[in-house]
Amino acid sequence: MVIRRGMSNLGCLMGILLLAAFIVVGLPVGKVYMRAYEYEDAMRQTLLHGKTDDDDGLRASMRASADSIGDLPEEAYDVDVTRENGMIGLRAAYTDTIRIPVMPRAVTHRFDVERPE
Repeated sequence: MVIRRGMSNLGCLMGILLLAAFIVVGLPVGKVYMRAYEYEDAMRQTLLHGKTDDDDGLRASMRASADSIGDLPEEAYDVDVTRENGMIGLRAAYTDTIRIPVMPRAVTHRFDVERPE
């Protein structure tokens, strides 16, 4: 006969349930924010070619980057290019949905990246 003191089996079960809840909620949230990070990084990389490419070339490059990231809303393909005061900038905004089974939530990302031309 084994005598156990203090802890019950319920403590292990609660730990497993908390881990499962973190996975169910955390993975969709992480995916949305990781895509936004990749999108902003693609904007910064596209601006490196700002001197040599025209505005349409920059937009085409961002559309290709959005395609490679995948699962972005259509709004992500609309990128504004501005050139003023020796600066070149890319601006975009889109609304993505965190697909949590209990309560889906819309998150709007706004991007404004500039660098000297």
